[in-house]
Amino acid sequence: MSNHLYTISNWIEAIGANLAALGVSIEIRDSVDGKRIRVIGDGIQGVGNFLIAETTPADGLSILGNRLQGIASSGNAVLAYREIYVDEKVNDQLEIISDCVQVIGSYLSAIARREDNPPKAIGNTIQALGALIEAAGVLHILKDDVEKGDELRSAGKWIQGFGTIIQAISVTPGLRELLNQGEDNDLEVRES
Repeated sequence: MSNHLYTISNWIEAIGANLAALGVSIEIRDSVDGKRIRVIGDGIQGVGNFLIAETTPADGLSILGNRLQGIASSGNAVLAYREIYVDEKVNDQLEIISDCVQVIGSYLSAIARREDNPPKAIGNTIQALGALIEAAGVLHILKDDVEKGDELRSAGKWIQGFGTIIQAISVTPGLRELLNQGEDNDLEVRES
């Protein structure tokens, strides 16, 4: 059951990350509804991260990385909820910190997976890059460049969502083979 729960946990993270991305995109036009979707998405992503950490085969670095991601995603959910009622710059400052913790967590998970599951490591790296772009967007918002900040935040969230989908595919039997098939074809071409 552990393998099934691990796979399900990765899909929970992916669903949450993409819901959060949708929330940020909507938030640009409709602040309250977008924030509500973001709260749900980031919360689901956090649950997925914590479940991944608990179902990961004994690998301390990956477990630490996923726990950090879970803390950061959950923190973003709390901050999005708080923004519905209190619009303060401290929310944005804390979101930058939370996004940076997510970058570190995603990167640690990528390092841990680079040997045994390279596609998952790539997904984690993409997720880290997305979180970094999101943090840069929030920094632009703090510097009163809201339009550019919103664009970067939205792009960063969607990049994270894409990375989590790659991760989920990489641990899903049947789909995983599609990712590995591309690697096998590259090997055949190189050997020719």
